[in-house]
Amino acid sequence: MKTAVKWIAIILLLAVYAGAGWAVLHPHVSPEYRAYFLDRTSTDYGLPRYDSTPEEGIVFSRAGLPGWVLATRGLSVREEGGRWTDDGLTPRAGMTFARGFDGNQCLDFTARAVPWIVGQTVEVKMGAEQRSLRIAGADTSQYRLQFDHLHGADQLDFILPPNLPAVNQREPNNPDPRRLGINFLVLHLVPGECPTPTK
Repeated sequence: MKTAVKWIAIILLLAVYAGAGWAVLHPHVSPEYRAYFLDRTSTDYGLPRYDSTPEEGIVFSRAGLPGWVLATRGLSVREEGGRWTDDGLTPRAGMTFARGFDGNQCLDFTARAVPWIVGQTVEVKMGAEQRSLRIAGADTSQYRLQFDHLHGADQLDFILPPNLPAVNQREPNNPDPRRLGINFLVLHLVPGECPTPTK
């Protein structure tokens, strides 16, 4: 009888340890928590939220995040001029939304880039759709990308050219060790078709 009780106790302890191990390896946490604490791809956690619609957009120099953005990844800390992508965090910079986007959406954003990626192509993925974007210049430019027939798209990713160098490798007098790419100023998601640029 005592032997049977010991075996039952051992089996119960093993089950508890197995359950704890599973919970550690497969945590159920928010995207914001995962990006900041587990994946180390985000510099954001516990930021204040401000009222803004996707059409009104996100202002990257503003403290906090709009309520429709759950988490960011691959974006360096907020600066006066916006936020840079940092390949040192992850080569896929972007955000997870608090809602899914359907149908046609125009991604409209203003950004500038480090000089060494000017003329290169960045892949932009929203949900299951992907578009190519050529970096126009190092100065501030407006970009528009049309996404069609989205279905519950809750992720936006900017896939930068691989192996971006650190700033201090390209500019020896600059102490910045980050592997910067694009500096975002504002970003809007507007339902429907992107307007045709005026000549």
